[in-house]
Amino acid sequence: MSRRALLLLALALAVLAGAIALIATTGVRLRGRERAAGGTRGGAVVDLAPGQVIAIEVAAGGRAVRVVRRGGGWARAGDGAAVDPSAAGELLEAMGALRRRATLGPSGERGGVFDPYGLQAPRARVALGLEGGGTARLELGGGTGADGAAFVRAPDGQVVAVADDAAARVEAAIGRLLVLGGAPPPAQAPAPAAEPRPFRG
Repeated sequence: MSRRALLLLALALAVLAGAIALIATTGVRLRGRERAAGGTRGGAVVDLAPGQVIAIEVAAGGRAVRVVRRGGGWARAGDGAAVDPSAAGELLEAMGALRRRATLGPSGERGGVFDPYGLQAPRARVALGLEGGGTARLELGGGTGADGAAFVRAPDGQVVAVADDAAARVEAAIGRLLVLGGAPPPAQAPAPAAEPRPFRG
């Protein structure tokens, strides 16, 4: 084997060793960050019994609605109009199914670190009013676009990666509650004005 071939082989092995070390270091750092944040991989993002929830407020696409538990069902806050209880139940079930794939940031970490992942302006929000007081909030950010994950801000304030399809299920349930709760339709963008044409007289 020529000296040049040996040098190329040594270089390739060095690059491979560096990549392996980087992957291992990144994994250790992420696990350390996860432990520091207090998150448990595979754990529930929203750890609440549905019976604890007495009010639900959802917002998405510039629309919002709040429903409250009334008797054995749900009613729109304000006018008391009944809301299909299956819509509220579907949302609570979808939120309860969210599982942590990774805990990326501890409670209170905002800054600009997670802005690229849709958490500066979440695409949808849920606020659960709890029996005995308190509110549990969930914000849906964007997806990674690569590995089937989506970013959410959990009720404890941590930034968490979840399965994208599970986040989409929550978002769909939010949309259904907005419709059944009587939220106004999304505002239509004004039609673009016609471009001025030069006068050719």
